[in-house]
Amino acid sequence: MKEYVNSVFLFSLIALSVMLLPCTHSVQAQDLLVTTNRDSLNCKIGKLANDFYPIEFKVDNELMTGLIHKDSVMFFRKNLFRSIDDTRLRPWYPTVALGMNLGGGRQFSPQRVGLTEDFNPQMGSSSDRNQFYAGADLTSFLTSKTGYGIKYHFRSMLGGDIQQNYIGPMIYFRFWDDERKNHWIMQFSAGYGRMVHNNAMVKIGTKDPEPIKLIANSLAGDIAMGYNLKLSQHLSTQFKLSLTIGYPDHVKIFDYARINPGGANPLPDISGYCENMNSLNLSVGLGFH
Repeated sequence: MKEYVNSVFLFSLIALSVMLLPCTHSVQAQDLLVTTNRDSLNCKIGKLANDFYPIEFKVDNELMTGLIHKDSVMFFRKNLFRSIDDTRLRPWYPTVALGMNLGGGRQFSPQRVGLTEDFNPQMGSSSDRNQFYAGADLTSFLTSKTGYGIKYHFRSMLGGDIQQNYIGPMIYFRFWDDERKNHWIMQFSAGYGRMVHNNAMVKIGTKDPEPIKLIANSLAGDIAMGYNLKLSQHLSTQFKLSLTIGYPDHVKIFDYARINPGGANPLPDISGYCENMNSLNLSVGLGFH
């Protein structure tokens, strides 16, 4: 499992590096300037100072700088070209997007929440399966429809006693409307899931029941669909419905040597704790691009 976790973070780091590439293109993007003589220039235009715009452009592959009076400028459009050496138009679609969502979820199956009076496992009620959900995803789009990125979400139940974290690489599909303004969302991700159950009640030997901390790691997957509604050039609102699946293969008792020194007592019964991460989540949030 440790090797798997390291692999997930390695893939996430590589994906993050790839996603930062379009950001550099955005910084290098060039502007279109049209003069009152109807001459056009691919250049980088600075802020107006003392009635002059500073400009930077290339002539015969030589970088030049200069000033142009505001009265000589008919109009200009920022970041229209990909770079000073590339006169192709920049993509009409956002190339990097950050989504942040909040909402709630519902655990599919009951989770163990403690002990009964006769020290048997006690399963949670229906209300104990409700969750708080918070998620984020960062994506770099290679085309108008397809992007790759990283997805993370956090979920909690029982007032925070049960906490679940997920992180993994993601593929993101966008399906645009006819006006190319809003789009449907489809996201597929596989990665690392981690469950922590604080204050899990167990009975160790002849001692009274006591709370312990349990930790479980898992291969997990996340599928989401939703809708992105554009509010402005760099901001949108999102609605998402997601499904998370994960089955831990081992549940570890945190600090077991201190709880049961020397292994004097048999291993406590922890069956039913941290069994799975399976849930359905509904969230709303903002997209930045």
